[in-house]
Amino acid sequence: MKLSVFLLVVAVFFGVFATLAFIGSSGIMGAAAVASLLCGLFALVLPKVITRVNPKAWMFLGLLILAGLAISATSGFASLMDGVVLNFMILIPFALIVAAFLLYSGLRADTQPSLSGKMTTTVMLLGMFLVATVLRNLYGFTAWDNTYDSLGYIWLFIPFCAVLLSGLTLLVALPSRTKLAGLLYLLILPILLAVVSSQAQKVDFRAETAQRAERIVNAVEAFYAREGHYPESLSQLTPRDILTLPEPMIIYGQDWCYESGGDSYRLGYVDREHWSDPRLIGRIYKTEGQTSGQSLMCEAEIAALQQDNPDFQYSYWKESP
Repeated sequence: MKLSVFLLVVAVFFGVFATLAFIGSSGIMGAAAVASLLCGLFALVLPKVITRVNPKAWMFLGLLILAGLAISATSGFASLMDGVVLNFMILIPFALIVAAFLLYSGLRADTQPSLSGKMTTTVMLLGMFLVATVLRNLYGFTAWDNTYDSLGYIWLFIPFCAVLLSGLTLLVALPSRTKLAGLLYLLILPILLAVVSSQAQKVDFRAETAQRAERIVNAVEAFYAREGHYPESLSQLTPRDILTLPEPMIIYGQDWCYESGGDSYRLGYVDREHWSDPRLIGRIYKTEGQTSGQSLMCEAEIAALQQDNPDFQYSYWKESP
């Protein structure tokens, strides 16, 4: 069986190499072909590891990675790149590998005395939940990547290697009656990753920002209808009027610009024409009541950006009427 898997790896390697040669491969794509071969070679060794490790260890590691994925999706980073690198180069690849090993533990429960019936179900569900969380994080960070100098499908390079490594490991380690699960993992996961990435790359981040702003406007109006005045800050809206406050999807880490005067309010966000444009715009999304004489929209937020990024000459750009 190991010989057949090795031949499969060699076939994959030469198939990728021939395809890249036909379309004109770059250095990065050539590295992908070499990585495919290396993943296959490691897959011949890993089965000895997963057969000797207690399934509970994979469960603990799975829960740890799951927590990391959840935290990384909700916590702010110093820059978008920090979050993207953490997810695509560490959390997502390891999650895909551990999910495969959990699948192995569930399918080989008959040889694992420590796994009861309920524990087997838990192992399988944890593996599926890991994959689902990976897809969620992949979608979120790929959509955010569109707001900057996007790398698109290039971010999938390491996750694809992780799927290739873990899928081939399953093909070697699983007995003949369950090898189909390893083959399906090897074939379906890359398709899911590519489809989710493709959909995320189609996200219009300006339209998404407008939709999020409308949700906040509805929450503000609901607060006014109940309390008789507008909230002093958007934090007063949660969790009764809106469960969580979505961020504007323009500049990573920037929040909404909100000003309230009891019977009036303004909602806006910091915008820019292009990700590398230093001219920042205080975009007004919604105005209600008498707001004349107030400061420029998002003036304080843009000043904070200027202070935090002294090497990048941000400036306040007032649009022409």
